Amino acid sequence: MTPEQLIGMLAELERIREAALDLVERNAPALLPTPPEHAGSERAAFDLLMGARRAVLGNPAAARSVHDMLVAEGARYARTPEGAQLRDRLAASEAVENLRRIWETLSLNVLDGPCEPKATPSAWAELLADAVVGHGLDDSVLSRLRPEGFA
Repeated sequence: MTPEQLIGMLAELERIREAALDLVERNAPALLPTPPEHAGSERAAFDLLMGARRAVLGNPAAARSVHDMLVAEGARYARTPEGAQLRDRLAASEAVENLRRIWETLSLNVLDGPCEPKATPSAWAELLADAVVGHGLDDSVLSRLRPEGFA
């Protein structure tokens, strides 16, 4: 494979990734909430959170790898005396509960569940499948994609 072919393939994969993400967002209107009207800290936080959601949904295997790395590092630190103290203080923290709610809202829990290393989590595939089926995919759409004479 030449460098040009590799670049072309990467560009095509990026186009497919964007199309899949756009389909998911269009078919789940709650994924594209109306942004705050005024610029400022609320709009900046909104834009940051929407960017994080697109990063997770648009790159689920990479997001899962980062997620798993952070969880493993947190578990490792919690095994130290300082980490155990911090873990115990955070366990009852309202701030940690708020962070959990933020994460679940952003990620739609598509990183949860078992997953092979460097693989796309099955919850993400289920979200994409729900969007495609919810979009009303039927044989009229599929027939456009079938080559002539292909059953």
